[in-house]
Amino acid sequence: MQDLKGAVAVVTGAGSGIGYALARGAQARGAKLVISDIREDALADAKAKLADGGEVLAMRGDVADAGDIEALASAAVDRFGKVNLLFNNAGVFASGVAWKTSLEEYEWVINVNQKSVIHGIRAFVPRMIAQGDPCHVTTISSGAGITVNPGFATYSMTKHAVLALTEALYLDLTAQGVGNIGVTVVMPGVIQSKIMFPEKTGPDAIQDELKSRLANPALGALEAFMRQAVDTGLPADALADLVYGAIARGDLYVLPNFTDDASQATAQGIGLGRARGENAYPRVMQALFSQLQQAPQ
Repeated sequence: MQDLKGAVAVVTGAGSGIGYALARGAQARGAKLVISDIREDALADAKAKLADGGEVLAMRGDVADAGDIEALASAAVDRFGKVNLLFNNAGVFASGVAWKTSLEEYEWVINVNQKSVIHGIRAFVPRMIAQGDPCHVTTISSGAGITVNPGFATYSMTKHAVLALTEALYLDLTAQGVGNIGVTVVMPGVIQSKIMFPEKTGPDAIQDELKSRLANPALGALEAFMRQAVDTGLPADALADLVYGAIARGDLYVLPNFTDDASQATAQGIGLGRARGENAYPRVMQALFSQLQQAPQ
């Protein structure tokens, strides 16, 4: 999809961060917008800021609810007659120790990060196939979809899963002879966003657990290090430009933060280790602890 003029783009988690940047990028390229977020205030603010750029349909919805995603797809088609671009973007992050994290927190992260992509594919892809015109599905996974850090039990698990799911979508479309839908999966590292604040969208039932995680010295140090990296990370608008470039070229993968030698060595070491049955994590952990020790307190 090299020309987005007249296309219709649906973006989940569009109230801020990467989602808002993707929505703004689609609009700047001539697309009509359908934006969704679970936070009514953030959604209203995003719609107000985007209103001058063209027609925007904003719907509050919970991506963990298949019914909400089906309603989003129906509303988009009712309003604009079609959907050409789907951005499965909504996601949450909360660090935790694998055996201490509650079942409720596991379920929350799985529902938002993983099941949301399942819901998006099931709701939108059949409509795109029926349309027959150029379409594209983009999933925002993470660098944590190909690497793992301590404290990332829920996050890396779900981001690995949506990477595999999106690759499977690409392969299934190819095997079934569906030629009008492109697929891209994005694996960003540190991007300027607010994903490091799970309290803003976490269910009431796990708020105490989310707030207590930083009392763990290892998790506290890791999140402090990551927050500093995020503050100076790749701007969300720059990521959006990379994503739209990939869509225009038909690229399956976008890995914006894996361009330096250290990041590539880490990702390649883990990937090759898995393929060869060799444990690359002792070296990865040594490098991580060295970074944590050198980080400003």
